[in-house]
Amino acid sequence: MVLQRIQSVYLLIAAILMAVFGFFTAVSFELPILVGIITFLAIVDIFLYKNLQRQMTVCFVDIILGLAMLVAIGYQAYHLAADEGAKLTWNWLFILPILSIIFLMLAHKAMSRDKKKLLDADRLR
Repeated sequence: MVLQRIQSVYLLIAAILMAVFGFFTAVSFELPILVGIITFLAIVDIFLYKNLQRQMTVCFVDIILGLAMLVAIGYQAYHLAADEGAKLTWNWLFILPILSIIFLMLAHKAMSRDKKKLLDADRLR
């Protein structure tokens, strides 16, 4: 028995948010590659519904990569401001990776709930 519900929607929203962020920003050479990997993993994760444990693992790796990307963005912004002596200006686009990570976390939580339901159903048989 496979449950696939709201986590598919969460993963799709996370992939769209990352794709929009990657399309509109090109901060450095490493970030578009990382954004592409995160987007690709979120899309692939939607189709891993037959193996819930693998889906949860890929989602967790995606969350870790998203957090690493946020650290890289912060590091680059700090050094750019320190080198040029300029004041940091934030754009609305920098909220998109944060929202994407939040949706990935929501998807992982929904997968955990489904795993618990499956274990409870197996115990009752």
